[in-house]
Amino acid sequence: MVQQNTTTKLEVNKVKIEFTDKEITAYGGYSLLAKFFDKIALRKELDNIIGVKESSPNATGIYAKIIGFILILFAGGERFSHLLYLGSKESLAKLFKIKRLPQASTTLTRLFNKILSTEKVACALWEYTSKLLPWQALQKDWLSFDSTVIERYGAQEGAKKGYNPKKHGRPSHHPLIAFLNKNKYVINFKNRDGNVSCSYNVCDFFKETLERIQDKICIEGILGDSGFYDEAFIEMLENADKTYIIAARLYWPLQRKIYSLKDWQPVDDGIDIAEFTFTHQAWSKERRYIAVRQNIEQRKQAMGKQMKLFENECKQYRYSVWIASSKEAAYDVWLRCRQRANDENTIKELKEDFALGGFCLQKFAPTEAAMLVRVFTYNLFTLFRTVVMQQKEKIERLKTLRYKYFVIPAQFGRRGRHYVLRISTPWQGIKQKFAQLFANINQWVINNHGNCNAFG
Repeated sequence: MVQQNTTTKLEVNKVKIEFTDKEITAYGGYSLLAKFFDKIALRKELDNIIGVKESSPNATGIYAKIIGFILILFAGGERFSHLLYLGSKESLAKLFKIKRLPQASTTLTRLFNKILSTEKVACALWEYTSKLLPWQALQKDWLSFDSTVIERYGAQEGAKKGYNPKKHGRPSHHPLIAFLNKNKYVINFKNRDGNVSCSYNVCDFFKETLERIQDKICIEGILGDSGFYDEAFIEMLENADKTYIIAARLYWPLQRKIYSLKDWQPVDDGIDIAEFTFTHQAWSKERRYIAVRQNIEQRKQAMGKQMKLFENECKQYRYSVWIASSKEAAYDVWLRCRQRANDENTIKELKEDFALGGFCLQKFAPTEAAMLVRVFTYNLFTLFRTVVMQQKEKIERLKTLRYKYFVIPAQFGRRGRHYVLRISTPWQGIKQKFAQLFANINQWVINNHGNCNAFG
């Protein structure tokens, strides 16, 4: 290791290598986040939301710790130890107007380990988020419900062997997620043990989700993956007079019904669609189903599953089936179902850009609390992208915008009595873009009055 006072001369290709003690950060673009967080009064809210009391006079502070955690996510971190990604933190501390950022990952793990119950944290985070979302601009959307599997590689609480399509037998957590299909905001999130069934607790989860958006937005209908293919859940939707389209599980009786269908209508090359009514033996009544089959010889990326019961007879097809109360034509229902690909993209974004599967602690409640903060950060980023970015960037993911706007070298200094962050860029376009983005934040008016006639 080269010491600062070394007399050894370092040189590469006739370029001398020297050291400086000036405050330099790789994240000059975090100034946009600092301005945005100041606009939404994040500091004022976070201390009350987390609900952890600190007694030490030398404590870093709740806001500083959560900001440190959020900045790790924007830097691409997936573990608490990735706090090191932030490098020298003095300039970032000044930028976000805090005494200091956490220096060690244990500072963050100790904070989350103090959270013994997540119910209040979840409610408080959503209450704050709902005040920020532009409900009047959202107007209407489909509400999507999905579940996902998060593999774990230890003996963490709640990490148990259950349904795992990719890594069979691997312990996991099995969270539920509710979000707006088109606008992509996550409305509700609940972690679960890995060994529970896909439909476990979905009715309570739905009720809680609906209460959160009551009178705020018009819900056109409910979209659900096969984990919500449960008659108790479907009956609850029907009693609430909610339109629904839910992916059906290909149980053997349903496979027999599909195999017996003769009236398949071609809708595209290698794609046929059929409509029928069906009831499982233990279900109370017949309901409408839409089936789509895709020929794997004509469509190399055919979607759906093969029917195992008729593997030889139907080996050239993959099938997708939905139960639907929608009054739309079968083809239109299928087009609506295709929009669920947007739901998969939302989950992918949560996992890949906001490390939904990372930052795991030993206890269940702290792990869920850290997940809730990451979902909250995802909503903030989605809001930031919507109200601050230009049109073509409103759909770009964090991993793209990270290197366009956030990871930009900058030097921290002073001019008289004022601090100055000098962002390093030779391109005039970046300077103009930053000026416009700061202006967008300044001009944005937070409208926290929901659409009171949404359910009229």
